[in-house]
Amino acid sequence: MTDNEKILVAGCAAGAAAATVPAVYGFVRATARQPITDRDFLRAENGEFISECGAHMSLRGINLNDDLFGFTKADLDGNAADYDVFAALEARFGTYGARLLVSKYNENFITPSDIKKIAKLGANCVRIPLRYKYLLSKKNCKGDIDFERLDKIVEKCKKAGIYVILDLHSAPGFQNTDSACGTGDSSVLFSSSKDGFEARNATVRLWAQIAAHYKDEPAIAAYDLLNRPLNRIAEWESNLDTLHKFYRRLLKAIRSVDEKHIIILEAAGAPDTLPDAEKFKGENIAYGLYSHFHTTYEIESLLNGVKALSSSGVPFVVCKLRADDNLDSSLEALNDNGISWLAGDYKGEGLKAAYLYGGTAAENADLDADTYDEIEKKWSKPLATKNYTLNKEMAAVLKKAFKDSIVLPDKEEKTTAPKFRVKLGARIIYGKTV
Repeated sequence: MTDNEKILVAGCAAGAAAATVPAVYGFVRATARQPITDRDFLRAENGEFISECGAHMSLRGINLNDDLFGFTKADLDGNAADYDVFAALEARFGTYGARLLVSKYNENFITPSDIKKIAKLGANCVRIPLRYKYLLSKKNCKGDIDFERLDKIVEKCKKAGIYVILDLHSAPGFQNTDSACGTGDSSVLFSSSKDGFEARNATVRLWAQIAAHYKDEPAIAAYDLLNRPLNRIAEWESNLDTLHKFYRRLLKAIRSVDEKHIIILEAAGAPDTLPDAEKFKGENIAYGLYSHFHTTYEIESLLNGVKALSSSGVPFVVCKLRADDNLDSSLEALNDNGISWLAGDYKGEGLKAAYLYGGTAAENADLDADTYDEIEKKWSKPLATKNYTLNKEMAAVLKKAFKDSIVLPDKEEKTTAPKFRVKLGARIIYGKTV
């Protein structure tokens, strides 16, 4: 793509770039990122994400990790699954008390100041993990969802000009056996058993509630139906057809209450495990991928898989990307091929290459001996990001990759409006006259 083709749409899809460039009486001025409005509502069309006002988007952001750490317990190690930690809290303080403690943890782990940091870095999207046990007051998703904390973070993102992807990280019955999903030892979501049937029904009810609540919210970019489906499940291929049929059922339930939002269908591994686009034609969907790019071959393999499906007209998003030594080249390859992506994670335990901020809790909560108040205190201010270490190398790579994000106008606009290129300090601004 040439410099002349990199055109920012003035005053539209403000969440897409770090600055917009309106033309006022012949002069060009840079403006700060603006809050997301109804004009920025996204849809999937012809392999792209397009806003209500016609801006062509690339979603580029970061995952807001919510893994529980900063605890000690005699029968759990530091890598225990979140729901095992939740079960330990539940045994001592009841379901309600456990949920309040987890909510306090999450509230202090990601704060409004973190959203500002992400916006300043240049991201235009975050992906928020949802875990069914933390959302509902009753089992089997029969109660109402408590949206209070989620609403607050969505509103902060909206004001900062950042889109939100809602990611069902942990569905009833568990869509994989990874410890990040549930307990790490079982998955019945795709089973033909009674438990599997009930889990699928519960997941449908869950998404229907979420969609009904956010149906008119333009800051929600998409619903990511299932994170890493069938991952680490033996004989997963035999469940692939069940997954695709379940996607269709979930989509139907969501569309009964929400006709506007993009729905992300994640692959069960490589792109060739994605459902046939013809069966979802006109349904406003995107394809989701999950990638650990450790080698050049892995990057090329993913790109080849995407190109093989390019005729489907469905846009792709790498929902979580992790790369240790080649993050720069991985993001450059995705950007060059017009693939949206979210790096991971914003924050986590330890100083890992995949964490923008890493470290350890100042003082671990003792789940065996600490009182409720003591755990709450240890899971409050000490979890603030200022107490963690910035991964400067990752920050520099992300800032560069976010800066390359562009918004393109419709083709007709490109051919009828003169284009300009202005250098303001170290920043080059592209735009068009009006």
